[in-house]
Parts: sequence; C-alpha cells; structure tokens
Amino acid sequence: MIDFRYHIVSLVAVFLALALGLFLGSTTLQSTVTHNLRQQADSVIARNHTLQSANDQANAELKQAQDFETSVEPYAVAGKLVGADVAVVSAPGVDSGARNALTSTLRSAGAVVTADIRLADGFTDPQQDATWGQLALQLAGTRSLPHANGASQAGGELARVLLTRPGVRLASPRRTETVLSTLTDGKMISISGQMPVRAADVAVLLVPLGGNPESSSVATTRDNDLIALARSLRHWSSGLVVAGPTVSADPSSGGPLAAMRADSGLMKSVSTVDSDDTAIGRVATVLALAAAPGGAIGTYGESQSPPLPSQSPAP
Repeated sequence: MIDFRYHIVSLVAVFLALALGLFLGSTTLQSTVTHNLRQQADSVIARNHTLQSANDQANAELKQAQDFETSVEPYAVAGKLVGADVAVVSAPGVDSGARNALTSTLRSAGAVVTADIRLADGFTDPQQDATWGQLALQLAGTRSLPHANGASQAGGELARVLLTRPGVRLASPRRTETVLSTLTDGKMISISGQMPVRAADVAVLLVPLGGNPESSSVATTRDNDLIALARSLRHWSSGLVVAGPTVSADPSSGGPLAAMRADSGLMKSVSTVDSDDTAIGRVATVLALAAAPGGAIGTYGESQSPPLPSQSPAP
C-alpha cells in the first residue's frame, strides 16, 4: 500500500513543476511581448515626429503665403473702387474683426463706405419676426408691403434707403433718417459711425458661419431671411456681393453662404465670396464689387477656381 505521505510529496512536486513552468513561460513571453510593444511604440513615436515636422513645415509655408497675400493686398485693390459708394450690411453672428478688415480694404480701394449696418440677432429669430413685421408696416405707411414675413419686409425697407440705382427714385434724407432711426430705436440694427448721409450704388452683405442652430427649421428660416435680404439689396442697387468665412463655402457644412450658392435664381445676379477673413477673400470682394455694375457676376474665394475675378473693369 502506497503511503499517504507519498501522495503529498507527489502533489507538491506536481504543483512545483507547474509553478516553475508558468514562471519560466511567463518570463519568456513577457520578454517577447515587451520587446514587440517597445518596437511598435518607438515606430509610432518616430512616425509622430515625422508628421509633426511635416505639419510645422506646412504651417510655416502657409503663414509665409498668408503674409505675402496680406502684403500685396493694398496693391491688388488700389484704385479699383474709386468713385464707388458702398453700403456694408452685416448679418447676426458676423465676426467683427473680419468686418473691420473688409471695410478698411474697401476704403483702401478708393470706395466711400456710406453705411456700416449691423443687424441684431432678432433678424433671424422666428420668435421676433412679428416685431420686424410691425416695424415694416409702420415704416411703409400707406404703401403696401410685399407678401412676405416680417424680416423680409423690414429688410426691404432698409435696402430702399441704403441704396440707389439708375432709374429708381432716390429716398429723401428725411426718409432715410426716419427708417434708420426707427430700426435703431427698435434695437433691430446698429450703425457703426455716423448716420448715412447718402445712398450707395453697390453693397456687401456679410454672413456668418452656419453655427449650431436649435433645429433644421431654425437654420432654414435664418437662411431664407438672409436670401430675401440679399434679393432686396440687389434689387435696389447696381450690384451686390455676399461674403462669408471659408468654411461656410462647403455646401455640406450648411450656412447662409452655402444656401445662397444653392439658389440658382439668386446666383444669376449676385456674386459670392468665401474666405472673407483672408486677404484673398477681401481682394475678391473688391474686384467683384468693381465688376458688378457692368453685370459681371461669379463665385470666388479660396474654395473656388479661380479664386479671383479674371478681370475687373474700372468703375
């Protein structure tokens, strides 16, 4: 008969053998896995350094190109808008830095900026549309308004006093002051600088990025209101350029500029420019404005080819 102590010794020997095997196996496996992981990590780090160097070089080249474009901007626009009166209208959400830079470029091109109007946030707010309609009705007096929502009606009244074109009766200074004062007092617009003293013959409508509206219906209302405003500004002027930031030129990103470029009817009479926050965009806006009274229209900016009008006749 096998002694019980023999079983104990045998079991201990088996467990010791298993433990030794696991230890030796795990040590060998751990060494191999660690080596492979270390090689992969080193490869990723090296690849990351390469990509970072390439990105730094690309950014440096981009900055050089932007610096060059900014340096030649004054020469590219010099004299292009001599004798032109321009009204600048900014939709809600437009970046103030981009607007200020563009108005400065317009003046460098020889234009007189007769009006710098900023629309309040309520212009594209459906909940405030009735207020816009009441103001438009008040301004129209006995004259009938077009069948449209309040923002479109008020935008039409604003365009009538800011702009003029051949063959259209010019609004009187008193009428202009009444409309602008009423809209200002109603906190629907703000005027940068002095009250306009004369009407402009061409206009720039600045629009913002698409942003993140509460719903698609809100975005659609916003875009439609701005399209209606663009139609009014074009109707009462000799030319209109709608300008917006670079990203908004992508139709898939949405936004007012993309919506306008998708409107085939509007694009028959209005030029559009994306990247208005860059030197190329500002130059394109000036050249498109200069060409507008002659009937030349197009889509320009960094996302377009060519980015600039091919030629710009003198105003």
